[in-house]
Amino acid sequence: MIGEPPLCDTCKHLNRGILGWWKCKAYPDGIPEKIFWGDVDHHKPYKGDNGIQYEPMEE
Repeated sequence: MIGEPPLCDTCKHLNRGILGWWKCKAYPDGIPEKIFWGDVDHHKPYKGDNGIQYEPMEE
């Protein structure tokens, strides 16, 4: 069964130009697995996120 895509996939801070592990403005060295897999709600601050949380992409 295929689950929901990571919340990161719809975040405006995701760096879509980088190959390899997912990176973003909040986590330029790589998004923590707990956020990526949805174990942590990144609508709220999380350690090391540089004060940047999830925001949906603008249409």
